[in-house]
Amino acid sequence: MKKVYSCIVLLCLVFSDIQISKADNLCVVKEGAVIFEISAESVDSTYVKDGQIVLFGNKGQVLYSVAQTAIDSILFMPAVPRADILDVKFNADGSATDISPMHNTVEGIGNPQTRFNDRFGCYAAHFDNPWSGTAAQWYKISYATSQAIQDALADGHTFESMVRFNFDPPLSDSEAKWFSSHQSGGSGFLISKKQSVPQQTNQICFLPHVGGSWKWANSQVVPEPGVWYHIVGVWNQSEGKAYIYINGELKNTIAASGSFKFPSKSCYYFCIGADPSSATVANTSIKGDVLMARVYDSPLTADEVAAVWKRVSTMQGVEQADMVTEVKTISGLKVLAGKGYYIYGEGFADGDQIYFQSNEGSVSYVSQVEMMASEKGCIRVNLPVGLQTGGYRLFLVRGERKQDLGNVRFELVDELPQGSQVIAHRGHWNLPGSAQNSRSSLKNALSQHFFGSETDVWLTTDGHVVVNHDATLNGVTLQTSTYEQVKNLTLSNGEKIPELQDFLNILAEDDGPTKLIIEVKNHSTEAKNCQAIDSCMAMVKRMGLENRVEYISFSLEACKEVVKNDPTAKVAYLNGNLTPDQLHQLGITGLDYTQAKTSDEAIARAHELGMTINIWTIDAESDIIYTNHRGADFVTTNNPEAAARIYRHYRENR
Repeated sequence: MKKVYSCIVLLCLVFSDIQISKADNLCVVKEGAVIFEISAESVDSTYVKDGQIVLFGNKGQVLYSVAQTAIDSILFMPAVPRADILDVKFNADGSATDISPMHNTVEGIGNPQTRFNDRFGCYAAHFDNPWSGTAAQWYKISYATSQAIQDALADGHTFESMVRFNFDPPLSDSEAKWFSSHQSGGSGFLISKKQSVPQQTNQICFLPHVGGSWKWANSQVVPEPGVWYHIVGVWNQSEGKAYIYINGELKNTIAASGSFKFPSKSCYYFCIGADPSSATVANTSIKGDVLMARVYDSPLTADEVAAVWKRVSTMQGVEQADMVTEVKTISGLKVLAGKGYYIYGEGFADGDQIYFQSNEGSVSYVSQVEMMASEKGCIRVNLPVGLQTGGYRLFLVRGERKQDLGNVRFELVDELPQGSQVIAHRGHWNLPGSAQNSRSSLKNALSQHFFGSETDVWLTTDGHVVVNHDATLNGVTLQTSTYEQVKNLTLSNGEKIPELQDFLNILAEDDGPTKLIIEVKNHSTEAKNCQAIDSCMAMVKRMGLENRVEYISFSLEACKEVVKNDPTAKVAYLNGNLTPDQLHQLGITGLDYTQAKTSDEAIARAHELGMTINIWTIDAESDIIYTNHRGADFVTTNNPEAAARIYRHYRENR
C-alpha cells in the first residue's frame, strides 16, 4: 500500500507528486540535520501560506508548523536508527554540537574551522593538519566519566562518518585518522599503512581492538583526494564479527570475537580530525573535511546501513567546484584595524574581494585582495578600519560567485605582540617521507628558514654523538652501545640513525638563518652529560658553526658545562624549577619551559635580564597563538608551518 504525497523542497520551491513507501518517514531538514521526523503514513497533507508550512495528520490535526525560512527542505526518506551515543553537528562559528540523546560536550582544540558545503547543505569540519602528523586543530568528545558510553562501546557498536581527504598523490604510506578513539586499544577509522593489510595498499579501514588484538576490517578502497566517502564500521560482539561498508556497500566481514579493550585512560575520548595520543595531544591527523561523526550503541544490520546510506544519498545536491583550494585562515589573532591579514590558498586572482560577515550578522565589510607578487599561494587583505572584535565568516567574492573560506575570530588591539619565532621540534618531520630527528627533517626545517630546528643527542660508549629522542631505538639502548652496534638502526622513514656530525655537515652547506638547537639528553650520570656537551661543542667549534648552534638540556650541570666551555654560547635550561635570576647568575642565557611552568612574571623578569624565553611543546594552533600573546621569544612545536604563519602576522603588521 502506497500513498501519494506532495514533496516540498524549499531550496528550489518545487512541488511534485512522488510515490512514498509506508516505511518512509517525512523529514524536515535544516543544514543537513533532520529537525523533525514522523512516519509518512501519519501525514495527510502539507499546507503553505504566508511563509508558514503546516503538516496535517490523517484526522486533520496539526502535526508540525514551522516558518518556511527556518528550514531547508522536507524530504521523504527511509526510517533509520538514531545515533544514540554521538551525533556531531558542525556549526558556522567553528564549534560543534552533539545532537544525540547523550548531548556530549564537543570541545574544539586549536580553533578548528568549518566550511559550508553546498552539496549537503550544512557545515563540515575543515582540517589543514599535517598529514599523519600532530594535529593543530581537532575536536574532542570525552567519555572518561560516562559509564553509559563505556558500557555501550563494550558490548558492540557502530561508527559512521562522511569524509573527504585532501592530499597530493601519491598518498603517503602512513596511518592517518579522522574519527577514532585509539591508543593501545579502542575503536575507529583510519587509512592504513601498506604493511598493515594483506593487499599492501593504503586503504580505508575500521579498527576495533577486541579479543586481545586489533581487528582489521579492511575495505580495499584506496582513498582518492577530493572524493566524499560514507563509511560505516560495525563491531557485533554477539556474532563475533566486524564489518565495513563504504557508500552503502559491504566491503569486508572479519572475525572479531572477544572482549573490547579500551584505549589508555588518558585517551577515553572520541577524536575528530586526528587520533588521541594523550589527554592534550592528537596525532596521525588528516587534511580534509569531515561532514558527520556518529556512534551507535548497537551494531547496525545490513538493512539499517542501507537505509542510512539512502538517506545520505537523498540529501546530496550538486557541489560547486571551489575557485580557490588549499585555503588556510588563522583564527584568534590580535589585529590592528587598517593593517594586514594573510590568507593562504591556491587560485586567488586580481580583482578578487574578501567579504567579512560577522557571526552576529549585524556588520559586514569588503576588502580588496592584494596579490603577493613574490609569493605564490598567499594574499594580503587590509582589515577594515571599522573592524570590531568578534567572530567573522570570510567569503571570497569573484563576480557573481562566492566561496566560503571559513570562520575566524579577531581581537582588535592598539599594539600587536612581538611574536614568537619558531623552533621545529625534532626537525620539520610532519611531512611525507620524513621522520623525527632525521636528516630530512633538518633539511625541511632549513628550507623553511625557521629560527631553529631542535634535535636530541646521545653519547655512545666509544664517543660518537648520535641523534635520537628516546634512550632506545628499535630496542637498542644508545648510551650503553658502541657506534658499530647502533649505526645501522633504521628510522621510521627508512633513514639510518644520524650522527650529530651528519647534521653539522648539512648545516654547514646551508646559507640560511636557521639554527640547530641541540638538546643533550639526560644520560645515566652527570659526568656523561658533561662529556656529551664537550663532544658536541668540540665538533661545532671545529666546523666554525658557533653562531649557528644553541644548546638546551634538562641537566643543570650540562648547561653549566656549556657556559664553562664558551661563555658566549647560547644555552637554555629545560627543567622548569629555577627562576630567571638563578639561571642568570650561572651565565645561562635562556629559560626553556612548558606553558604550565612559565609564569608571566618569569617572562617579564627574563627579558629584564636580557634572557630569552622558549615554551615547549605547543602544537594546537590556539595554544601557539596564546604563546605569542604571552611574549615568549620562541615556541617549539611539531606544527612549525602553522606557527610560522602566526609569527609572520605579528612580524609584518606591527
